[in-house]
Amino acid sequence: MANYVAYHVHDDDSLLDSCTKYSDYINKAVELGQTAIAITNHGNVYNWLERKLYAEERGVKMLTGMECYVTEDNCLDDGSKRHRDNYHTILIAKNPDGEKELFRLFDTSSKPSHQYYNKRISMQELFNISDNIFKISACLASPLNKLRKCKDKQDLIKQLLQTYDYYEIQAHDNADQIEYNRWLYEMSKRYDKPLIAGTDTHSLNAYKAECRQILKIAKGIEYANEDDFDLTYKSYDELCEMFEKQDALPKEVWLQAIENTNIMASQVVPSEVDRSLKYPILYGDDDEKVLRQRINKMYQEKVKAGIIQNTEEYRQRIREEMDTFKDVNYIGFMLFMSEMAEWCWDNGIPLGFCRGSVGGSAVAYITGIIDVDPMKWDTVFSRFCNRTRAGTEVGDIDIDISPSQRHLVQEYIINRFGVDNTGYVLSIGTIGAKGTIDEIGRALDTIWKKSHKGDSPYALPVITKIKEEYEVNPDKTRETYKELFYYFDGLINTNISQSMHPAGVIAAPLSLTDNYGTFWNEGKHILAINMEECHTLQLAKYDCLGLKNIEIIKDCCEYAGIKYPKSHEINWEDKDVWKHIVDSPVGIFQFEGDYAFDLLRRYVPTKIRHLSTINASLRPSGASYRDKLISHERCVNPSPMIDELLKDNEGYLIFQEDVIAFLMNICGLDGAEADNVRRAIGRKQMDRLQAALPKILEGYCKMSSQPREIAEKEAQQFLKVIEDSSNYMFGYNHSTGYSMIGYLCAYLRYYYPTEFVAAYLNNANNDDDIRNGTELATQLGIKIKPIQFRHSSAKYMPDKANKTVYKGVASIKYLNASISEKLYAMRDQTFNSFIDLLDVNPCDARQTAILIKLNYFSEFGKTQYLLDIYDLYCRYHNKKIINKDQCQFDREFMLQFATETEKQYRLTDGNGFLWALCSQVPQCDIPLKDCLDAQKEYLGYIDYINPKAKKMAYVLNVDTKYAPKLTLYSLSKGGIFTAKVKTAVYNKTKLLKDDIIRINKCEPENKLKYSNGDYIPIPNEYEWWLKNYTKVKEIC
Repeated sequence: MANYVAYHVHDDDSLLDSCTKYSDYINKAVELGQTAIAITNHGNVYNWLERKLYAEERGVKMLTGMECYVTEDNCLDDGSKRHRDNYHTILIAKNPDGEKELFRLFDTSSKPSHQYYNKRISMQELFNISDNIFKISACLASPLNKLRKCKDKQDLIKQLLQTYDYYEIQAHDNADQIEYNRWLYEMSKRYDKPLIAGTDTHSLNAYKAECRQILKIAKGIEYANEDDFDLTYKSYDELCEMFEKQDALPKEVWLQAIENTNIMASQVVPSEVDRSLKYPILYGDDDEKVLRQRINKMYQEKVKAGIIQNTEEYRQRIREEMDTFKDVNYIGFMLFMSEMAEWCWDNGIPLGFCRGSVGGSAVAYITGIIDVDPMKWDTVFSRFCNRTRAGTEVGDIDIDISPSQRHLVQEYIINRFGVDNTGYVLSIGTIGAKGTIDEIGRALDTIWKKSHKGDSPYALPVITKIKEEYEVNPDKTRETYKELFYYFDGLINTNISQSMHPAGVIAAPLSLTDNYGTFWNEGKHILAINMEECHTLQLAKYDCLGLKNIEIIKDCCEYAGIKYPKSHEINWEDKDVWKHIVDSPVGIFQFEGDYAFDLLRRYVPTKIRHLSTINASLRPSGASYRDKLISHERCVNPSPMIDELLKDNEGYLIFQEDVIAFLMNICGLDGAEADNVRRAIGRKQMDRLQAALPKILEGYCKMSSQPREIAEKEAQQFLKVIEDSSNYMFGYNHSTGYSMIGYLCAYLRYYYPTEFVAAYLNNANNDDDIRNGTELATQLGIKIKPIQFRHSSAKYMPDKANKTVYKGVASIKYLNASISEKLYAMRDQTFNSFIDLLDVNPCDARQTAILIKLNYFSEFGKTQYLLDIYDLYCRYHNKKIINKDQCQFDREFMLQFATETEKQYRLTDGNGFLWALCSQVPQCDIPLKDCLDAQKEYLGYIDYINPKAKKMAYVLNVDTKYAPKLTLYSLSKGGIFTAKVKTAVYNKTKLLKDDIIRINKCEPENKLKYSNGDYIPIPNEYEWWLKNYTKVKEIC
């Protein structure tokens, strides 16, 4: 049967130019009996591997390619002007070498010297492409079409015609396309180059094409004459019909062009996918020797320091782990993780105690990868690594670090292995449900406004309402708004943006650029494949996760003048700390939520295991036992053996490691077998469980004192408990390290409260964090004061002696960290007056005025006084001559400090003159409204509090869309509140933002809801109504 290969196809990785998934195209190709396909997206090869694997699973050959952009610019960093020509060309790899060359070109195209609106290669780079890549002239945006009529470009056209392997004709019924096809036909005869039939497919079908059009309208993207182009996926017969209708070329010509797609595809030799483990190279064959030397050295150091005991049990544990690491090829992986951890600590970058199952490794503890001693905390090694994973799983150890230091660790990895062998992981953003409604609404609103006047049925408030309704009842909302939801399923989950995973860096023993494709974005080297593709290839990934609590601990220790503590330096049984931990949730890692803290408070923990147990109970599997656990109601298991095993959990099966302990300690399985069974149960792979069941039952019965019939029944009962809870069980190894972080937060909060509050506030991510930190300060008797000279630095600064935390300067508008630190460095200097400070002031005029208005320099006087002093200083400091016709002072005054000529005063005592002027300035503050306006403008919030300003409020916002609603700041108590106003009341005294009012009467009333055509009160729900107020014009 006649067929063809669609090689010029765009899926939704041609971001914002398609909403069709590659799987839809491949499935269509299978349906049509097509044997090959190429997805050639605009300027990228994103996710090429998953397309290849999906196609090959379905018996379709995937050709690796892209539609690249080509420019006449030289693409050099020579400062030359750039042009947005960005012509199109199709590149398809013929073989594995061509694939590598294609990937290298993609990387080159993304460099700053090349990129201009799009990733591009230069003409010369196009000409230099080897015969391992098919070069196809592409669509009407080809340089051949764009430049063929330019008289001064004929030499370039000739070189392009000689370079392309195929000239692409298309079947669209468009005059420009018809003319271009005919010209290409003539050129193919002149240069003896074959024509090839391209489709420039952007959509699977007509519906997807409609959805694509909606997306483009929503994003403000327009292409000229696109209605002339049918860019949907075609069968062979449909493509022939299009060429027949177009009637631009003889039938035998376009039939051969279609056949040439098959010829081209048949010449492609696909690359093989290498799924072997890929760790970066450290010391080659010496990795094991280096790691053993490192273990011996660091083990002896810990023994000598009294951190661990030199026991045969410990040494045997290390030997067994090393044997396992050797079997699963983890030696080099563990060695690098140890070296990286050591580098972090040596460079002032503290790490969390442990993250994930690695908390069970004694080697990881000895070599500093983690700070959880498995011998002390009873963590389980086989949960992290065992022989059943040999060759099937690449090593995976995550580290927690301060968010502000994550980039330093990532740069260390990149520098260690080289840019070519390292890269961040690609992430593609998609449209979610609400975003899809937004995009469709925006497009329909644009379409409606082109032919209508008045309020659009798709205006933003309407779309907001639709989203709210969809969240409550999706099916009903779809039925109500059929026109909008017609496009919904065709757009949801469409790829629309490219980014990277912030935490992970891939490092490999080979060039990532050549083998998988990479590109540059904002200085970051990023793989062209996503996380799942990296897992498929078994590439080693080093995840550096930014954890706010690590930063809080680090900052607190720096403020307190202590080093970041290691686990052996901490008293984990400090009764005062355990008592304090339930005083407040603020800053206690994993327990800051109301519900989590309530469980913590009710349980009354006294050891780390308790924190892990409570945290695990928060998971879905904890619902069945949570309340009993929190009440210390013990669970009775099928046998006393199991009760004893789970005694630290109040008898409940909580952790994955509990399953391993049951299978090892009671049933006699080794660590690898136990973890294998645990995973089989979790994945519902009952065949694997059944295979191990005889050994499990035999081991249990040997340990049990009961008759075999009863013992087997007990074991089966408990296996059923394991099966029922396996999906959600928590990891004890991981939880131990995280619980230790929570305790350390409480420890520092108790012993260094002022420093902890400052550290917490410096790491606040939102207004809730600021509020929580402020409430914690109040609870601990710590005052938080506004910015103040000598006390405030760039960030919040603790004053332990006075139990005070001063706000920071760097976040103020127009200020920065550098200026803040320069001012703070002047804290111990003596200044007899504000003028003395101004002589060495590092701020510019605007910054100085802002700080004065914010009362930063309060020790020198009131705000208006200091503004006047600063004005005089700016006008007369270092002044030598004052013209008499511009002088506002009398002659007698001037002659105290100057000599005179007919037209001038020459200052002989400039300092005395300035001091005399300043002595006449009255001490007063700027008006209250100016003070509040300054705080709002430069701080971004109001922190003015004056108990004497009772019933006074500052207007932050006025919303008159419905009943007028005011957002107000209380000047006597601080804090923001909202109040509604009857329209009639508001119209008597209309308000604007930044007004000050006196509240004469304000009362709560029931909220109303609309029901059965009327508004009815909602019981026990209230809102404030402002009944009477007075606008205050000015307050000094």
